[in-house]
Amino acid sequence: MFSQVIETIKAAKHLTISAHTNPDGDAIGAMVAMGQICALMDKPYTILLEEPIKKLSYLIETCNWATSLEQPVDTFIALDCGDVDRLVGYKAYFKDAHTTINIDHHMTNTFYGAYNIVEKEASSTCEVIYQLVFALGLEINVPLGQALYTGLVTDTGGFMHNCTAPSTHLAAAKLIELDFDAPAIYRKLIHEKSLATVKLQGMAVSHLECLDEKGIYLATLSQDELVKSGATKEDVDGVVSYLKNIEGIEVMAFIYPKGENSYKLSMRANPPYDVASFCAQFGGGGHILAAGATIDGTLEGATRLVKDKLKEMMSS
Repeated sequence: MFSQVIETIKAAKHLTISAHTNPDGDAIGAMVAMGQICALMDKPYTILLEEPIKKLSYLIETCNWATSLEQPVDTFIALDCGDVDRLVGYKAYFKDAHTTINIDHHMTNTFYGAYNIVEKEASSTCEVIYQLVFALGLEINVPLGQALYTGLVTDTGGFMHNCTAPSTHLAAAKLIELDFDAPAIYRKLIHEKSLATVKLQGMAVSHLECLDEKGIYLATLSQDELVKSGATKEDVDGVVSYLKNIEGIEVMAFIYPKGENSYKLSMRANPPYDVASFCAQFGGGGHILAAGATIDGTLEGATRLVKDKLKEMMSS
């Protein structure tokens, strides 16, 4: 499964590594892990990252990253990214690369690379990278282990989501044998919230609307509320999971500002609902029980559109 990718990495003169826009802990963990793999193999690399995420600074400080490149791209590795369009600002680099590799675990992946490793049963892209490390015969050091553990914890919701498999726990068990503070990372990723996030959670709850007695809920945040809270983009990320944990909610749709005249739809669900397919209607995607999309226009327009599609889903 890994042989062609391994040979391609070995033959590369320089590796450019990136992931989907607005990268989460699994995406950044996978990028940093791949960077550490390159370092162990004495391969020059650059991680392309829109901007550092404060909560994950303990990973970024150990690697070589930049917001753009000047040199031509030899080998481009896209990680945790279901389709090439989700590379957004780095799509052109991917298109111009001499060789492309796509490593992912999303069920919606379009196999857009020249070489593809897509493990749809894996808990996270970091779990796939963990397997690649052993296929390469490398020894996992602390920076690599921290990056992989970050991805495992993030995409499983702290080993709570149903994507968590025995292989996930076995990988985590092996990683926490290394000399890093795994409980501190777990606490930072799962439990620690900024004051702005807590304020946003309260605002979102005040807008919580039940759309169906089966537990379909919607919440929104306006641009004014986002400004009032003093929140950053990073502060908003955990709100949807907080809402989804309210008793009785089976499907949670959360709409909030992403940019000027642009809104993010984040969704979480319990089985048997498929929010990845739901978000695909808006050009988004993700996991069956955790997905998202971007909707252009006003908050009122985005809310109305999502409500209409949810009603269609409930009636089908």
